[in-house]
Amino acid sequence: MDKKPEKLVPEVRFKGFTDDWEQHKLGDIAKVTKLAGFEFTKYINYSSKGKILAIRGLNIKDGKFNLQDVKYIDNSDFNKLTRSKLRQDDILFTYVGTIGNSAIVPAGVKWYLAPNVCLIRTQTENAKFISHLIQSDKFQHQEIPKWITTSSQPALSMENIRKFSIILPTISEQLKISNLVSIIDTIITLQQRKLEQLKQLKKAMLQQLFVDKNSKQPNLRFKNFNGEWEQRKLGTVGKTQSGIGFPTKEQGGQKGVPFFKVSDMNNNGNEFEMTTSNNYVTEQQIISKKWKTITKVPAVIFAKVGAALMLNRKRLVTVPFLIDNNTMAYMFGKNWDPYFGKVLFDTLNLPKYAQTGALPSFNGSDIENIKVMFPTQVEQQIIGCFFESINGLITHQQNKLTQLTTLKKYLLQNLFI
Repeated sequence: MDKKPEKLVPEVRFKGFTDDWEQHKLGDIAKVTKLAGFEFTKYINYSSKGKILAIRGLNIKDGKFNLQDVKYIDNSDFNKLTRSKLRQDDILFTYVGTIGNSAIVPAGVKWYLAPNVCLIRTQTENAKFISHLIQSDKFQHQEIPKWITTSSQPALSMENIRKFSIILPTISEQLKISNLVSIIDTIITLQQRKLEQLKQLKKAMLQQLFVDKNSKQPNLRFKNFNGEWEQRKLGTVGKTQSGIGFPTKEQGGQKGVPFFKVSDMNNNGNEFEMTTSNNYVTEQQIISKKWKTITKVPAVIFAKVGAALMLNRKRLVTVPFLIDNNTMAYMFGKNWDPYFGKVLFDTLNLPKYAQTGALPSFNGSDIENIKVMFPTQVEQQIIGCFFESINGLITHQQNKLTQLTTLKKYLLQNLFI
């Protein structure tokens, strides 16, 4: 008995739609072309300012245009072009190097398409639906890779892009799906702006509420505080401690005392304070290895060697902990409010104090000899509390952004085939 053909329907569907989707080749439903060619080299010069944006591969990511590092061309050059001008709802797709990023051209723009990006111009189908479908996990990880050719770098030919298998519902269902994903995209963009505004606020407040090297009082102060801040070396009001070796066979534990590595700073939730670790060790391990747990907390930890040092990241730790030998801790003395201390560390450019050599590195005295300015503990507490509130807002907004991004990923996985 013949096996029934598999029905072409997505996992999640809007109410009222029951028809099978239909399979097409992208080249049958859209124009696929590499617009930038000879005229690019003949007429175009990049500039750092202008009215005409030249869209390159690095300007396209996660279904959006990132125009922070955009290049421009002037109007006179643009008017000479015949093949590389873009229209509203054109889909731009990267086909060399970082392959598979796509985004859709908005209304009212004068953009020029640079090399390494091709144009997909739909004929009758909904362009937003096609763009979202291209971003789906299944399309990115199953359809695109099978057509990539490699030589000096991975690439897709226009011919192979036209062979992409595109599975489509009716136009009305396309519109329902694309409108929903577009709404989520808009909310994500707004959330990203909120997050960036909070980060900019924190940066501005760090500049205003802390004393720079040429002053003894900050530019902005909370009410009822006056008088000069005191200068001290970090070593007179706290102590550093370097980490220890962490053998591979001892790693991987899920319970006990956290044993932080520099990479743990990348964990979700560890943006300001170390709340999770990829490795925990038991009391038996600590006794057996004669490790000394750092119990004087809160403390600040940071990288002490190599490229990670140059990232200038610091994290607060509020529970007893251990650190590996690529990491250093600074334990606050009694003169500090620790939350103020963490924020003060955020104002320090630690890489400039590193010893140079085959690898940049710190020893304890490099940190302890740094001169800092700080006020009374009462003023420290108020400043520390203020920044703790801002950090809490940033974390909250970051969590909302993560949830929205997860929701979009779910929709791309389940609303498309």
